[in-house]
Amino acid sequence: MGNPQQDKQSFELLPIPQEMLSDKEIGERYEIRRVWDKEEQIWYYSVIDFVRLLTNSKNANVYWSILKKRNQQDQGFQDILKKIKELPLRGKDGRLRGAECVTREVMLRLVQNIPSPLAERVRLWLAQVGEEKLQEVEQQTQAEQLRAYYIHQGRTPEWADARIQNLLSRNALTDEWAARGAQQHLHFGLLTATIHRGTFGISPTDHHHTVKQLPKSTKNPRDHYTEEELGVLTLAELAARRMHEEHNSQGAAQLLQDAQAAGAFGGNVKIVLRKC
Repeated sequence: MGNPQQDKQSFELLPIPQEMLSDKEIGERYEIRRVWDKEEQIWYYSVIDFVRLLTNSKNANVYWSILKKRNQQDQGFQDILKKIKELPLRGKDGRLRGAECVTREVMLRLVQNIPSPLAERVRLWLAQVGEEKLQEVEQQTQAEQLRAYYIHQGRTPEWADARIQNLLSRNALTDEWAARGAQQHLHFGLLTATIHRGTFGISPTDHHHTVKQLPKSTKNPRDHYTEEELGVLTLAELAARRMHEEHNSQGAAQLLQDAQAAGAFGGNVKIVLRKC
């Protein structure tokens, strides 16, 4: 019989570009293991692989253990540790072993907590790698599976396509926020609510629980949006990302200014759509 945990996941090795490494590391091959969790629809990255890359330590496991002990009083670091998930990854011997893994979003934060001359280059590379969700052949397969799932749930093909595009938009935007200094537990909610309120004239909480009357336990409220709502919000989030790039926005304050402008843009798009 197959391993149920393994059946939920697929594995991948990401080679580190040599140009990202310093001259001393040229010629040595670095790879990052990641695993796709089919239930959560997200990549998880091996923590120890990044520790090894950043520190060039011969015993990355020991370094990682010491780092965790040294940061026991650091609340931000402890928040990162709470996001760690143990998943089976293949070692060099081909055998599966439990390994500490985190999402790319969490890894972007973790990289900043490991002293290394490579930290900035690794962070930028990781941001560029992105979830790569729904890209190229492998990701297209996942998109088709997700599309089939929504249609099986009674959604129209048009709605399913709009939802997938919105997932792409949201993932790309949160990647941008993390790469530009926003912290998930402090800033993501505010930035999200700002774009949402500007677009729909109502907070996400009121939209979900008052207008749509969704239970507070609803995990994915956007699965209950109309096709029009998804389309408008996707455009607003794309506008925010483009503004971040154009302004080279850094930090929560600058990102918030872009979010406000993107929300105003989304609100105008909604008005125009209603007139059609």
